Order: sequence, then structure tokens, then C-alpha cells
Amino acid sequence: MHQLKPVTAGFTPLRCYSCAISTLVAGVALLLWTSPAAAMQDAADETSIVTALVTDTAGRGLSGVEVTIVGTDLRQMTDESGQVYISGVPSRKITLHLRHVGYKEADLELFLTPGVRTNTTMILRRAPTAATTLPKVVVRSDLVPARYAGTSRFDDFYRRRSDGNGIFLTREYMDARAADRSEDILRQVPGIRIRYRGSTPYIQFVRCEQVEVYIDGFRTHDGFVSFLELNPRQIEAMEIYRGVATVPPEFSPMPNDCAAVVVWTRWH
Repeated sequence: MHQLKPVTAGFTPLRCYSCAISTLVAGVALLLWTSPAAAMQDAADETSIVTALVTDTAGRGLSGVEVTIVGTDLRQMTDESGQVYISGVPSRKITLHLRHVGYKEADLELFLTPGVRTNTTMILRRAPTAATTLPKVVVRSDLVPARYAGTSRFDDFYRRRSDGNGIFLTREYMDARAADRSEDILRQVPGIRIRYRGSTPYIQFVRCEQVEVYIDGFRTHDGFVSFLELNPRQIEAMEIYRGVATVPPEFSPMPNDCAAVVVWTRWH
């Protein structure tokens, strides 16, 4: 008579082996999987924080200093007190590079410990300034006659003359008229009249009774009287503006004035 063996006896080891494999895989997966928070913590442990105070040789904090971690994209500017704060710096040997206008650039090597703040102080020194002498450049308009090469006092006269907003009388005009008195020069200008208040002469235009007179660019108290005292051969040029709208800003008339006469004396 044959003895029957249990049917399940041959299958139990196979089921246990499968369970072991599953347990092993689950364990490895658990070991390999890391939470985001843990990953961030590990990354933070591999970086450091650098704080620096940048001053000049007198110990004053320098604002606006560019502080760069060489070999990285990390860059910050010092604040008003000269301090800078840089986070996320690789925990290794680094080089700080400092740059500021008017100061010598400087480098500083630091050895950083993971997760530890490193404080440092740096001093920047003034960059030497070399005096540079540039050649003198004189720019003159082709409109100015060559005889004025030794002076620039008539440059604006010829500039305003080119604008054409007034009547401009040159030395050539004076010499051609051969006037004996300065007032004779004005008598030849259309629209000008010379009137008298008692024995005091004054200029009057057809539609303007208040005329301001300048001698060498300056308004005088009795400008027309000063003009009459000049010999015609002392006059180099004249500008005549017959309406307030044409008077240049540099010869702005007084509130009651409506015209201006500008007299330039000879310079040599």
C-alpha cells in the first residue's frame, strides 16, 4: 500500500522565494528614493553663505562694489554700508573678485565649509590717476575773418550775422562810410532816427521809442551817450535789432524796451 505525500509540500519553497525577491526589490527602492525636502537639504549642505564688508583705506564702507564669485554666475553689489550677502556659494576653495570705479580691482581666496557662513573684510585702494595733457584744439568758423585769429570776441557776432535776424555793420562798412562822428553811422541805417530830450540825444526807430544800447556786450546806464563818445575808427562792428522779437536772448531788452543796438570796439 503506497503512502500519499502532501501536495503542498513541493510549492511552499517557491512561494517563499518570490516573497523574498519582492521584499528585496521594495527595500532597494526605498533606499534609492529620497524626498524632495531631503534632496534640498543635501544640496544646501554642499553650499555656503559668504558675507563681506568692503571699505576704503580710511575704513569707510564702499557702496556699489561689484563682488563676483570667479567661475560662477554669482554676483552682487555692496549696499550703502559696504556690505554684501551671497548665498548658494559652492563649498570649496573660491575666489572673490572686487571691482569699483576709481579703485584697484582686488581678489581674495576663501576656503568654504559646507553649510557654514563665512565672513570677511576687504579693503580697496584708490587707482592711481595719471594726468593727461591733451593738445589745445581751437575750432573757428570759416565765417570769421582771419584778422580775428588772435581773439574769439567776434565769433558770436558772425554767428548771429549768419542767422540774419538783424542788421550787421562790419569794419569794412565803417571804413567805406568815412564817418566823422559815430552817430553818422547810425543815420545811414534805414528806420533809425536820432532825437533829443533837451541836449541829451537818444535813438528812436519808426515804431519803437525805447532802444537799449550795449557796448562790447554790456548794457550801460547811458549807452547811447557812451556810443556818441566813440570815434568811428574805434568801432569794429555793430548789431542793430529793430524789433523785440529779433533781439537775441543775450541782449534781452528791459521791460519797456523794444529794440537794441550792440556796439563792438576794435580789439587791438
